[in-house]
Amino acid sequence: MRDIAAMTAEAAGPLEMVNIRFPNVEGKPLAGCEAGNIVYVFTNGDMAICPYLVFAARTRVSQHPDTDFLVGNVWQHYDVAIRLDAYGKFSDRWDVGGNPTCGACSLSPSCGKGCPAAVVAAGKRIGAVDTEQCPVVPPQTRALLLVGVS
Repeated sequence: MRDIAAMTAEAAGPLEMVNIRFPNVEGKPLAGCEAGNIVYVFTNGDMAICPYLVFAARTRVSQHPDTDFLVGNVWQHYDVAIRLDAYGKFSDRWDVGGNPTCGACSLSPSCGKGCPAAVVAAGKRIGAVDTEQCPVVPPQTRALLLVGVS
């Protein structure tokens, strides 16, 4: 993944490359979540605080309904700005990294706790460790956390 990021950065030219779900520099804390900072409108008018969270919530293993991440529909609701304000900040609504592993980690104060959509897609509740990208969780522990053994 790091090789792909390096190759695409060289080829980007005047384009801005946005690498989603790419690992950070080895040993560095995870990036934060942008949910709620960029609003996404689906073609049917549904407005999401993050399309990846909606897609993840629609998987069979998700413990979250997609409505946790949808704030309204631009074709049906004329109060979309009020709905966005009412949803509030994602970090105020959800405790990303709210688990013992992140709580005990020395990187926690500078860590963005990774991608909540990856956590939801793995069948966990928001707050669980983003085991795919966490630089602290050992590979053998990642497999156990993914299947729900701790």
